[in-house]
This record gives sequence, C-alpha cells and structure tokens, in this order.
Amino acid sequence: MNSLLGIPGVGETLGRKLADGLGGEAGALKAIQERDIASISSIEGISVDRAIKIVSVFSGEGESAAKNQYAQHLHNSTLQDIATHISSSAARKKLGILQPLSVNSQEDILDRRRRVEEAISFVASYPSATRDWVRIAKSVKPLSRSKKKVDRLIVVQNPEELENLGSAEDFARIVVRGSGETWKDYEGLPRVTWIGSNQPTELPPGWRICDVDDNLWELIPELALRFIDENVNTINALIEISNLDIGGDVLSEKIRDALDGLEALGTVLIQGNEVDKLEEIKDGLWNETSRIQDSVDDMIVAATQGSKLSLDGSEMLSYYSDSSGLQNRLKYEVSESIEYALEEGKNKLREYLDSVDIKIPSDCFQSDYPCLFNKETIARIEEGIDFLISKGEDESVKKRVLLILSHSERISKAVSEVIDLDLWIGIARWCEYRRCTLPVLATSSRPSCKVKGLRHPLLGVDPVPIDYGFGSIPGDSFDGSIVLLTGANSGGKTSLIEGIGIVVLLAHAGLPVPCDEAVISLAEEIHIMSKVTGTQSAGALERTLIKLATIVGSSSSKFVLADELEAITEPEAASAILAGLLDVAAKDAVNSILMVTHIGSSICGKMDSDARVDGIEAKGLDEELELVVDRVPRIGIPARSTPELILKRLEARSNGSRSDIFKSILQKI
Repeated sequence: MNSLLGIPGVGETLGRKLADGLGGEAGALKAIQERDIASISSIEGISVDRAIKIVSVFSGEGESAAKNQYAQHLHNSTLQDIATHISSSAARKKLGILQPLSVNSQEDILDRRRRVEEAISFVASYPSATRDWVRIAKSVKPLSRSKKKVDRLIVVQNPEELENLGSAEDFARIVVRGSGETWKDYEGLPRVTWIGSNQPTELPPGWRICDVDDNLWELIPELALRFIDENVNTINALIEISNLDIGGDVLSEKIRDALDGLEALGTVLIQGNEVDKLEEIKDGLWNETSRIQDSVDDMIVAATQGSKLSLDGSEMLSYYSDSSGLQNRLKYEVSESIEYALEEGKNKLREYLDSVDIKIPSDCFQSDYPCLFNKETIARIEEGIDFLISKGEDESVKKRVLLILSHSERISKAVSEVIDLDLWIGIARWCEYRRCTLPVLATSSRPSCKVKGLRHPLLGVDPVPIDYGFGSIPGDSFDGSIVLLTGANSGGKTSLIEGIGIVVLLAHAGLPVPCDEAVISLAEEIHIMSKVTGTQSAGALERTLIKLATIVGSSSSKFVLADELEAITEPEAASAILAGLLDVAAKDAVNSILMVTHIGSSICGKMDSDARVDGIEAKGLDEELELVVDRVPRIGIPARSTPELILKRLEARSNGSRSDIFKSILQKI
C-alpha cells in the first residue's frame, strides 16, 4: 500500500492525524511498515490497541484467533508478563502485535518461531552480552522530530518558489524579497537561507545558499542539529551496542547488520574542539595581555638595574636650561632594553594567538613604560576571534549537518531494527525465566493440545507442574476432543483451563509456552469462556445460547475452553443444554472442547455421543482438616465429590446441634 487511505479502517480523519503526527504520509507509512507502535500510539487519540490494529491490517496478518473477550484478556495478561523482561518501552508496546493467528497464517507463525529460536540461542550462549544489552537498550526510543520553529529566515525570489518549499514554512519564516532588494538588505540577520540569484560571494556566518528543491535539513540546518540533540541518548545507545562483544550466532549477525555503517556516529555528537579552543583564547585574552604587560615591565626594570649615566659640567648646564634634552638622553640609554622587552611582549602575544589567524599590528602598545597595550587594538583582536568563532561554528555545523544527512535514514533504520531485536531478546529472557519451550506443531484432524510440566505463569506462586491434554494427536494417551473436567472446589480446575488456554494462545502467536514439553495442532479460532457468576436472566440466557450455538455450529476449526457454563441456568436444564451443544460439536471434526463442570455425570447421561470425563480429586483431609488435593487430573475418572469432605470438616469443627445437622447431611450424600 502506498496510501494511508488504502489501509482498511483508515479514513480521512485518521489518515490526516497519522500524517500530521508522523511527518507526512510517507513518514506515517514508514512507521506502520516498521510496526512502530510506540510512535503511532504517541499521537493524541490513537491508543496502543488501535495502533496494533492498524499495523496488523497493513501487514495482512488479519484478526486475532482469540475470538472472545476473555481469550483476548488472557493473552494480553500473558503478554504483560512477558513485557517485564523487555528492556525498551517501544519494544514492550510492539509486543502487542504478537496476537494469536489462525492456522491459515502458519507462515507468519513459523517466522515468529524462527525469531524466538534465534533469540533463545543468543541469550543462552552470550549471557554477559545479554546483560549489557538489557542495560543499554532501555535508552533506545523511537526517534523524535520536534515541530517547533527555529530562528531562521528563508528568502526566496518569487511566490512560485514559496509554494515549492513544502513543509519548510512549518519550521522557519519565509519571505519573498522585493524587486529592489539584495542580500545586503538582510546582512544584519544571524541565520538566513538565500534561494536564487544575487547571493553573497562570501557567506556571512549562519547563512546558507540553497536551491528550492534542497532537503529540508539543508534549508534549515538547525533541524538536523536539533534531531541529534533530541535523540542523543538513543544514538549513544546505538554506539554502545555496536561496541559490545556479541558473539557469532544468527542474532549476533543481525545486531551487527542493524548497526552497520554507523561507525561515524560518534563524530556527529562532537561539537568541535577547534571552536572550543577559540572560546578559551577569547576568554583569557585580557588576562593574558595584563600578564604580558607585567612581564615586559619586569624585563625593562631588570635590564636597566645596573645602568648608570655620567654627565660633565657642560652637559649638566645644558640639560638644566633644556630638560627635554635630558629626557631624550635617558630614552636613548634605555631604548635598546625597552625595545627588546616590547618585542618579547609581542612574541608572547603571538604565541598566545598562535592558533588564531590574526595579525598583531606593530603599534599595539599605548605606552612603553609602564607597558600598556592599546585597548582598541586588543578589542579588534577580540572581534577577530569572535568572527573566527562564528565562522568555525558555522563550518562545524555544515560538517555535522552533512554527516547527519548522510546517516539519518540509517539511524532511523537502526533504531527500528534494535527495537525489534529487543522485543525478541526480551521474549527469550522471559522464556528462560519461566522455563518455557517452543511447542511442537503437529498435524491432526482436530485441534489438539498435549502438555507436560505445564506451569501457569500468572498465579503469583510456584505452580504444581501438570501433564494434560485433549484432542486427537496420534498415539496420545490424552485422546478425546470432548472433555469434561470435574473435581474439587479450589482444586485447580480453573487454573488448569487457564494454563491450557495460555499454551494454546501462545502457540498460535508463535511464542514459547510455559511447559517442559508441548504438542499443538493449530486451529482457526480460539474461544475461552470464563466462569459465569449467577443464574442469567431470560434475555442473557438467550444471547448466551445463540453465541454457543454459533460457535459449535461453525465450520471453522476451533479450540473451545469453558469454565462452569452450567451457571447459565438451573442445573437440570443446564445439563441438557450443554449435552445438546456437545453432541453437535462431537459430530464435526473441527471442534475440540475442554469444559470445567460440576455436573459432568449429568451431562454425559444426556449425551448421545461420547465424552471423556477427567477428575481433579480431593484425597481427604489432613491433620488440620484442610483439603488434600491431587491437582494432576485423573484421565477418564470423574472426581469424587468435594462437598462430602467439606461436610466432614464442618462436622468435626462444630458442636452440638450444628454438628448433628452436618452429620445428617453427610448420611444423605
């Protein structure tokens, strides 16, 4: 797609908002193509979820395979857990792109798995480099481009050129010069870009001569410098990553490729030592001249310390009548010493200004003794240094802007690639922390799932590893595509079905799963239904039944995981309803259903087809009268009733008539 309006779901208003926020339509398309969720979602009115949807539609990945709200919630909660192991905030936002995909998008799933494998290998092989990466990548952010205007005037020769400057007027003031105006009419301005003829032969500092079709940063060089200033932490991070010892596997080479060609980035960040030196010379000029004056006086005094003047009688009388003669005689006697000292003073000033191309006038002294420099001369020298500083700064800016222009696209590409690499390295770190594995992708007539050592990652405790499965994987001891999971209250049924749901969702997203081993046969859709609380109203029940009938009756292959759906209505009717739905599902090989229920026997008794009934059973009560639960399901064996054990506990803990009541209830059970 080469147009924002060509993206499904992007209308004129959203397209304009994207273009305005991302530097025009080309910039917006680039951000979408690079899946830059952080930059897209930074635009006012565009949430992270909406940015993810725009990117997903653009890339052709289609909708998430998670088809209901709870399935999406469970997947997003797992992504949040993964995000804690990703360094950069931009990569954490980008993680949301990794939604579960349909089996029809298997190529995309396999591509993600390949990226995960590369990252897992890198993290396992180079732990030291991984730690350095984690520390440095935190500073990498999407590149910022400020929209503020700068203090620069662009002068064009006619209104037609004004129209061709595009977005330049968003960043600088533009004027059309009058017919009688020349560049000298603008000479006092510090920063001018002159377009067209009659330009100055020698540019004043801060001026630029450009063509109307030049790059925006050439027209307004301050934008390039501001780009560096605003992104200095990110650029420093790129430089630091490029200096890491990152080994030699596949991901290592991708890191090197991402930063290839950016060796000169360090130069971009340097302001220019020559200008700094000139600033030092200027700042110390008056102090230096004062020291030279003192040293010249000291030399004169030292040179004349032993001098004597002898006068005969006639000379004394002559000088008595004309004192100017005596003064001339005295000057003659010490002139050689004074001239030598003054020349040494000039030499010292020349040495101080050695790196400055400024000539020292011969009449730089106002007084021989005591030695005083001519203040106007020193002021002119200072003005000369100021000019050289301005010229040096201008030359430094030109060099830096040219360097930035030649590297800007590469910097942008490197940032995008580093953020992407940080995403996969973070996933690999989560995989290591949660002891995950990439599931084996099997082919089966039905969607199927088999796990060994499943650990629910969101419980906040160290979970009991579970072996479990359902579907029709050949040779699998967990065969059965319609499965009812029964068992003890607080026995872990909901945690198990959530854990299985997380595995199924992550497998369809091409991500590792929190198991020792896993085999998955992918589906087109994933439906995960949370526990219903309270009996529903007639209208709500009707909507629920329509939804369930639509799910089991569709021709799409699907996983359906449901938790205690019997709460939709009273138990007897619920068992009949669920039995009918499961019979429909069992007839079609596209369905694999795992349902947590307390009425498994009642449902099976009303079904025409077969269903596997598993149980998580409470073995009894411990010495503290607490339930002892075996959280590993027993395959094909319904669980014993937990209420019986709870009643025994209540009987033991109660006294008098209350104890008798619980005892009588137990006898009925």
